Amino acid sequence: MRKLFVCLAAVMLCVVLAAGASAAGVTLRTFTPFADMDFSAQSYMDLITSWETETGNVVEDFSGLQDEAYMEQLRTMIDSGEADIVIVPAGLGLSGLVPVEELLAAAPDCGARRFPSIADGTPIRLNWEALYVNKDVLDANGLSVPQTFDELVAVCAALSQKGILPVANALCEWSEIVLDCAAFLGAPEQQYGQAASLDGAKNVLTTLTQVGAFGSDPWNMEDLDAEAAFLSGQAAMRFDAYSLAQTIPAERHASTLVIQPSGKDGQPRTAIVGTPSFVLSMTQSCFDDPARREAALSLFKTLNVHAADFSTHATGSLGESIARLTTSAANCTGLLYDMNADGFDSWSESVIASLMSIQSGAMQ
Repeated sequence: MRKLFVCLAAVMLCVVLAAGASAAGVTLRTFTPFADMDFSAQSYMDLITSWETETGNVVEDFSGLQDEAYMEQLRTMIDSGEADIVIVPAGLGLSGLVPVEELLAAAPDCGARRFPSIADGTPIRLNWEALYVNKDVLDANGLSVPQTFDELVAVCAALSQKGILPVANALCEWSEIVLDCAAFLGAPEQQYGQAASLDGAKNVLTTLTQVGAFGSDPWNMEDLDAEAAFLSGQAAMRFDAYSLAQTIPAERHASTLVIQPSGKDGQPRTAIVGTPSFVLSMTQSCFDDPARREAALSLFKTLNVHAADFSTHATGSLGESIARLTTSAANCTGLLYDMNADGFDSWSESVIASLMSIQSGAMQ
């Protein structure tokens, strides 16, 4: 049974889910952002309902838009010991939450992941950047999905020679994502964001430009046109963020992948380019209560097992590849602009100018 009621004079829905619960079950109170138009809302509700049925426990869910009233109620319920499990923006700095190390020590199989870049929980949704691939375009040209940087260069060269756009990205605007991904490929992973990776990004993009990876004139292309070329299946690949997955037509999910090739040094990348979006945590009051703790660890593990469902609505190969990308990551790298805010603009302009010179020389 599901009941909806208005809370705190803000238009926030609090959902009480009690399907299949027995009188002996434990009641847990949860806070999440999976409500309203969030694509994960239905998946989350289905998961909670299933867990209730399996365990006989009850979830009082306070999912809603994370406005000021919502956050005030969240803090109040954590401070009063009423909240049990929360999914909140990374870096929020809430007190009263159990450190990931403590959770793992108590329940090694709870599914928690310790990201060095996250201090207040285990990642449940990430903002990532990676290489999207239209596998059907590669298949039609007898090419395999590139797993290494050298393979990426070879695939781009082969497609360019056939007159097919290898990588659909405009380099005159919105080039930050391309630069981030190139920097992650261009130097050892631990040097991402440092001078070596900035030089590495330039080297990676130079190599790709020399084989025609971005087409004949990516400097005068609007990125909306480049995106449309990828979405329609005219182009083979595109560097982009997690949000692009939400716009890919359902009929192309089966033939689209998201990958992170090994770097120019030949080593696979264990982290993911991007930043944490939301983290999953258990409150200290819940952890210290033996009755609530056992049930909460069960729900915590269930949410972690299904973490990929909260990162994308995509199905088929697209959904599966996003799940692999996000669940196998050992950390988030951050973004170049955040690490080099003072000099990022001048550096990126110099890189683009250098690439334009290379392209101009190749056409003469």
